[in-house]
Amino acid sequence: MTFSSLNGTLNIAVTNNIASLRAQIEARAEESTTGLQSDMAAHLKGRVDQALVGEQALKDNAEEQSRLGLRSVRLSLMDSTLTSVRDLSAGLQVSMLSAVGSGELESQNLVSSQAQSALDDVLSRLSARHGERFLFSGDATATRPFADTSVLINDLRAIAAGATDEADFAAQVEFYFDDPTGGFQTNFYQGAQTASDSDSVVANQAEFKDLIQGLAVLSLAHSADGLAFAAGGTPAMDQALERLERGRTNIVNTQAAVGMRRESIAEEQTLLQREQTLLNQAFTDLVGKDQFEAAAQLRELEANLEASYLLTTRLSNLTLLNFL
Repeated sequence: MTFSSLNGTLNIAVTNNIASLRAQIEARAEESTTGLQSDMAAHLKGRVDQALVGEQALKDNAEEQSRLGLRSVRLSLMDSTLTSVRDLSAGLQVSMLSAVGSGELESQNLVSSQAQSALDDVLSRLSARHGERFLFSGDATATRPFADTSVLINDLRAIAAGATDEADFAAQVEFYFDDPTGGFQTNFYQGAQTASDSDSVVANQAEFKDLIQGLAVLSLAHSADGLAFAAGGTPAMDQALERLERGRTNIVNTQAAVGMRRESIAEEQTLLQREQTLLNQAFTDLVGKDQFEAAAQLRELEANLEASYLLTTRLSNLTLLNFL
């Protein structure tokens, strides 16, 4: 073998070694960053199916946690809405009873104005949304649950205009709110009558109708309205005060049910997080690469590559005289 052929052979060997080192450096760099084997097929060999099952289990776990997270957020918004609805109507029943008992018209007018403001706010709060989804519209999640407040008030004024006396007005108001063919269901409430989502609280439930009826009649009791059928001491006012308090009490029960569902979801989330930890550990044991080990190997390979480059330089400058 001549000197030139020997030199060429050495150069080819070193060049091939450099290419191999580069490939190994790239693989170790990836492993030190991701913590996963760079050549998964070679590492797993006959355990590919096992890795796929583990990967799918982690994906399913993540999707379930995401779903529960959405439910938890919605229930939290519903819970805070129910709290605000109760707070907005707090004290009005007692205040109106006191005002009616004292016979002070000015006090009754003040409570009536407060009830009107509370009614607007309650209906607004019950139109709460999560994203584009109305939370209290049942299955009609794209539809606001109620028409404008003026629709309800005008319906009650129309009932008063056609009523024969106080008792007739009170009976017609009860029909309006309670009967499936009454105006509350057919004209004022805009959402779906039912909800397929077990977490849903629908704004046409009895507790909301009670609360809204109470606030609506109280708001019509202002002397400036001249609606005598809704004045203090009338059957309609007595019903309104009773239903207002009953509605507030039953909203507490509804809120308690929402709270129980939130607790149940929190427990499920905890279990899923524990499962995720175990699945991650099993998956890492199967396909993982110790990042510190990969980093150490990377440093060693980089040192070898530097030495190979140095050797290449020396070979390129090698002459027969130097060789001898």
